Amino acid sequence: MTKRYRVKLNLARNCLRYVIKAYCIREIYLPYYICPTVISAIRKENCYIKFYHINEDFSPNTENIPTEAYVLYPNYFGISAKHVRALSLKYQNLIVDNAHNFYMPDCGLVSFNSLRKFFNVKDGAYLYTSKLCEENFALDDYFYETFDSLTYEDMKENEIRLNNQDIKLISITTERYIDCINIEQEKLKRLEKFKFFHERYKGINELNIELTNADVPFVYPLLSKNDKIVEELEQEGHIILRYWNTLPDNFEEYRFYCNLIPIPLNSNIYVRKNTLHK
Repeated sequence: MTKRYRVKLNLARNCLRYVIKAYCIREIYLPYYICPTVISAIRKENCYIKFYHINEDFSPNTENIPTEAYVLYPNYFGISAKHVRALSLKYQNLIVDNAHNFYMPDCGLVSFNSLRKFFNVKDGAYLYTSKLCEENFALDDYFYETFDSLTYEDMKENEIRLNNQDIKLISITTERYIDCINIEQEKLKRLEKFKFFHERYKGINELNIELTNADVPFVYPLLSKNDKIVEELEQEGHIILRYWNTLPDNFEEYRFYCNLIPIPLNSNIYVRKNTLHK
C-alpha cells in the first residue's frame, strides 16, 4: 500500500496548488458550481480548467470526462460522501475537496480539508497525499491571542488577509489551538445542530438530504424560494452567505445560487455586531 502523508498547510485552496505542483497536473476538470477562489488557485499554477455540470442532488455529470483525467470534486456542504465514494471507484486521479467536511475519511488520489471552516481559527488545512512537493514552504507566522471573541468583522478582515496568500505551512497558533480542543465533541455538536434545522425545515426543503456515517456537514443547505426564511434566520442572529458567484440562468446550478440558503452550524463562533451582512 502506498504511503500517505498528512501535509499541514495554511489554506485549502493552497492544498490544491500544492497538489498541482507535486503531481505536475496540466489539466483538471472542475464543476461550474464552485467557490471562485478554487478557480483562482488553479490558474495561479497555469493549469488548464475544463468544467462539468452537477445534478440537483450535487452528484457530478461525468459523461464526457475520461477515466484517466484529473477530476476535482467538492464534497458539497459536507453531505456528499456517497458521491465522493462513487467517483473514487471510477477515477484514479480524483482530487477530493473536503473543505466542507473536516471529518471525511481520506479518499481518492488526494484529499484535503479546512480547519478554519470548522473551528475557531484563522488558518489551517490538512492535505492527504502520496506524493510530496520538492519545494520548501515558509511558516504562516500570523499570530492571534484569542479565539473565543472572534467577530464576523474579524472573519471578513481575515478573508482579505488570506486572499493572496502563497502556499505556507500552518501557523503555530492554530496548531496549538487544535491540540487543545475536543474534535469529536465538536463533531457531535455540529450533527446535533444539523438535526435541529433538518427537523425544522425538512418539510419545505427541496433537497432530499440523507446523511451517511461519513457526512459531517459544514452548513444545513436549505433549498427554498421563500425569502422570509432568510429574514427569520438573520433575526435569530445567523449570518447567511450565498454560495457562490452567479452562473448563467440556463444552467441547472443557477437555482442553487438563487435559492440555496446555507444555515451555519457553528454560528456561535462569530459574534454579530449591529448590521446584517450577506
